[in-house]
Amino acid sequence: MSCFDLTKGLCDGLSSMIGKYWWSNQDKVNKIHWIGWQKLTRSKSIEGLGFRDLYAFNMAMQARQGCHLITQTDSLCARVLRAKYFPLSDVLEARAKNGISYTWCSVLKGLHLLREVIIWRIGDGSQVNIWADPWIPRGETTRVITPRNGSLLHKVADLIDPVTGSWDYRLVRDTFLQEDADCILAIPIQEGMEDTLAWHGDPNGKFSVKSAYALVVRRNADASSSTSMQGENIWKSIWNVNVTNKIKMFLWRLAHNSHPVRANIARRGAKIDTLCPMCSRFDEDCGHLFFKCKKVKHVWRSLCLEDIRLLLTSKASALEVIESILALHEEIKIKVVLLLWCWWSARNKANQGERCSSTEEVCSSVTYHLMSMEKLQKSTSARAPSLNLKWQPPPAGSYKINCDGSYLSNSGLGGWGCIVRDHDGAFLAVEAGALTGLSSALHAETVACMKGLELAAFLGMQNVLIETDAKILKTALTSQEYDLSALGVLFKEIKSRMLSEFESRVSLYYEDKRGNTYPVFV
Repeated sequence: MSCFDLTKGLCDGLSSMIGKYWWSNQDKVNKIHWIGWQKLTRSKSIEGLGFRDLYAFNMAMQARQGCHLITQTDSLCARVLRAKYFPLSDVLEARAKNGISYTWCSVLKGLHLLREVIIWRIGDGSQVNIWADPWIPRGETTRVITPRNGSLLHKVADLIDPVTGSWDYRLVRDTFLQEDADCILAIPIQEGMEDTLAWHGDPNGKFSVKSAYALVVRRNADASSSTSMQGENIWKSIWNVNVTNKIKMFLWRLAHNSHPVRANIARRGAKIDTLCPMCSRFDEDCGHLFFKCKKVKHVWRSLCLEDIRLLLTSKASALEVIESILALHEEIKIKVVLLLWCWWSARNKANQGERCSSTEEVCSSVTYHLMSMEKLQKSTSARAPSLNLKWQPPPAGSYKINCDGSYLSNSGLGGWGCIVRDHDGAFLAVEAGALTGLSSALHAETVACMKGLELAAFLGMQNVLIETDAKILKTALTSQEYDLSALGVLFKEIKSRMLSEFESRVSLYYEDKRGNTYPVFV
């Protein structure tokens, strides 16, 4: 699977066997598949369960082989394939031709995915074609949308002011549509950096099979599903309900109307008695069983939830019912969910021929589950460590710089602030400023950190502790994990300054925002 392209038919056959085992818990019995396999392979946030789509996973594995050819150009495999299939071009420009091996055919399939999601990170801009290459970090469209209209500009380097080393603001505004210009001016650039290829499918810019697989699955879901942003929020909320996992699964199936109630079984072609096993008066579908059955009405009333039952009865679909339940106050929501779960358990016993549970027994079961959950939550809260959110002074002879950045969403505007204090907590310096051309809150936090280092260098400080409330920034500056991200040039510049100007006598710490308040006020 990691080296060769598996056919769609083979992957579908394997998926069919997995699905059969999932629904029957054994491989020799084929029970009803209540939800299609394609839906099960979708993410939990878009109505699925996150089962692995084998065909999409195989495609992601082939993309990894293509990525190795790009990043490990001196490997024996890359040299052999280059000599045979693309001796005079780049691997990304390689195309299929007659007589190629199945191995190379598989690699080409992975390269096709890479071409769609690869992006250039701008250094000096000398290698990147303005009009043809993907280099603008935004959504799905990473190429400029502005028509060329005979422009003589060719490389991204032509858009950089040779004197200041920053974007030529007026040239960019005059050349590109506003949408392109805003994105270009928000791309950070630093003198002395080289253009590099990165993976646009992950925030850190590094290719991984996981991110490639997620990309393929997301695209397949977008092509076959009309799930709205509101719908995504519903599915996420189901998995965030504060109940046990088996009850979450119960809710998920209820939202899909996929519980094996008698009406659903009969709809699949089985000839069975469809009367409700609890009241034997009407056909058993989910609407009747949970809200309209004579006996379940007594349970709702006994738990003082009759108004909720009437609200849910008026809904037109199972998904609308779940949406209404999730919108309830937390305590009421949990109570309603447990009522549905306990009633389903009682129904299953009755369906197996056991005695029907009384209203009092079902209500007692709901109360028991509520008390058990409250007890568990209290014990979990008692074990949670307390956080020390007070500002902590640095060691004697050191200085601490607290940095923070702010960002106004979708405006490109923000600000930065930093405060320098010694081991006694005495204020030594304060600095702040406004920012334009920002792409994100992390961009503002990164600039704030850089300004803090510049302030420390100006004051002649050496033993410096930088404290930030951005976890990703701390990770990016203490590793190479984010060097290929959209802000990678800034991360590399800061690390270079830490090494050259402070001889590595700089430490980075993360502090919760509640303990890093002064720069916010600045």
